[in-house]
Amino acid sequence: MTDEPLLLAVQAGPLEPRPWSGFVSLLRSRLGANLANLIFRSPDAALGDAVEVQDSEAELDLLRSRYRADFLAHDPIPYFDMTPGRVYAYDELDGVAALERDPFREEYLRPADLEHFLIFRVTEPGGCNAWITVTRGRAAAPFDDDARLLCERLARALVPALGCYSALLERSVEAQIYRRAADLLSFGVITLDGKGRVIALDDAARRRIAEVPELSVRNGRLQAQRDDARLQRIIETALRGSAVEPLHLGDTDGLDLLIVPLARRADMGARSVRMMVYLSARAPADRDVSAPLAALFGLSGTQARLAMLLSHGRTLAEAASEIGITEQTARTYSKEIYLRTGTTRQGELIQRILTSVAMLS
Repeated sequence: MTDEPLLLAVQAGPLEPRPWSGFVSLLRSRLGANLANLIFRSPDAALGDAVEVQDSEAELDLLRSRYRADFLAHDPIPYFDMTPGRVYAYDELDGVAALERDPFREEYLRPADLEHFLIFRVTEPGGCNAWITVTRGRAAAPFDDDARLLCERLARALVPALGCYSALLERSVEAQIYRRAADLLSFGVITLDGKGRVIALDDAARRRIAEVPELSVRNGRLQAQRDDARLQRIIETALRGSAVEPLHLGDTDGLDLLIVPLARRADMGARSVRMMVYLSARAPADRDVSAPLAALFGLSGTQARLAMLLSHGRTLAEAASEIGITEQTARTYSKEIYLRTGTTRQGELIQRILTSVAMLS
């Protein structure tokens, strides 16, 4: 059997919803194994804190589920002492052969019919670690030299693929951080391709559009309820050039858009992102950020709540009534608020609070 499908599965692994699930399934089939898995572990985490992708015979599921509950503490495999790229049988692992009694093998591996065993470790420069294990039952033949050579070849192929996966994961985490920040600041993001078709909307953009129906997505394109011709003209112009275009849709409480074209690249596909559309509803989100405001500016709880309401555009009288204090008390508190925030009037206070880290809480 050719090993090309396995090598292609190694390359495709980082892009799968469950990374390398296709590879693990092919590996089990290729080696006639009753179990194959790929496990990610971190050196600064507990052994059981792992991410696993596995493929096995159905009857093994129940016994393998006992691992975490009953046998994790007895696992003698020296995972982080294994030489990356080297393929080990169970008895070749450091310290395992010298054990006088091995409850992990006797009470877990053998009852689960995981008799024959190969395992290898893969690392990449960024520090990501993965272990690939294949097993066969007692009725099957042990793994031969050809199986070991294949595993060694796969270990080498997995190094750059693991590096790609690590980089993609890092970018994904960064994207989640920025999406959350944009969401908390009441911004949403829509991405468009080179033909102006919508690629994706983040959750914040979906909420903004649902709250303010001045903008919608129809047939894969953005459409304005009013002044759609202007929106389409701006999108077309931005795709041809590099200018950033602002646009307001609707009345005072409508949507603000910022249309940002991205430079065309020769290595981008037809459905790659060519434009970012940032949008925000003008009405601020009434989230309670009084606790972080109190901590950030040294305000009392009541003062922080008053500052928050003023930043939402309430008048002093409205804010005082909502909190349950007199307007005179609110006026006294507001002087302290302006002093501690370094502002002198409500407009400055709004800007100071809305651009502070308290809004990211």
